[in-house]
Amino acid sequence: MAFNYVMQLATANVVNRLPPSPTVVEWGNQRFRYEQKCVDACAKIAGRPIRAPVNFVWEYFEDLGFSNYLAIDINTELRSVAMDLNFILKDKYNYHEQFDLVTNNGTGEHIFDQRTVFENMHNLCKVGGIMLCVLPFGPWINHGFYNFNPNLFRDIVAANEYEWSFFWLALNSGVYIDMPVSLDAWPFFEQKKPLNPISDLEEGFHHLHNLDGGKHNVSLVAAYKKVKDQPFRIPMQGRYVNDVVDELKSNYSETNIDRRQDNHTSATY
Repeated sequence: MAFNYVMQLATANVVNRLPPSPTVVEWGNQRFRYEQKCVDACAKIAGRPIRAPVNFVWEYFEDLGFSNYLAIDINTELRSVAMDLNFILKDKYNYHEQFDLVTNNGTGEHIFDQRTVFENMHNLCKVGGIMLCVLPFGPWINHGFYNFNPNLFRDIVAANEYEWSFFWLALNSGVYIDMPVSLDAWPFFEQKKPLNPISDLEEGFHHLHNLDGGKHNVSLVAAYKKVKDQPFRIPMQGRYVNDVVDELKSNYSETNIDRRQDNHTSATY
């Protein structure tokens, strides 16, 4: 996987939100894309000097103050251990180690079982640690099995009572739009028919996709903190909260539905 500028930028923004000498595990071994001006910008954000050149991802993490680096992949290249991320790692491999930062940088879209992707991230993240995802939004045609929508991350955060760190629309080059995560922010994301057929989210996507006359792939960058020691909870898409029949409501507690959308299945749809 490519540890490109948007991933470097996201990591630089995360490091000062973590405890001293943090540890990190990455989904998929990563190849660092070095450009000095990008590294300099990240050093300024993190407030730490970074070597020149950076040849390997773990060198970048070392300079950011991380004390231990690991990757998990289907091979053992670039400091990775071989495990299949289609399985729950603690069950399949009896793997229980936890880290301060768990990254999913362009890996999850290539894994068929999406539940295991996010449950493994949860299991391997310490309480107080951060999970960081950089995943395709659009168009990314035939790049992987999946593209991802913002409501997936909003509902995962709601279901598991995570705390948001930040949420971006971004290009690999590091250009990004900071998306809101407050309780009243849903109008940014959702079409409001018929008065306003284009949401701010769609406007942001089209801006990045067509930036400088190009046809760019746009990614989602989601960073959120694990604040409770509890099992992973499968999210329900909040827009359908009013449609759940009584006999199924026990599957979804008051805390694990994003009720920012509790009137979303109104007559508008």
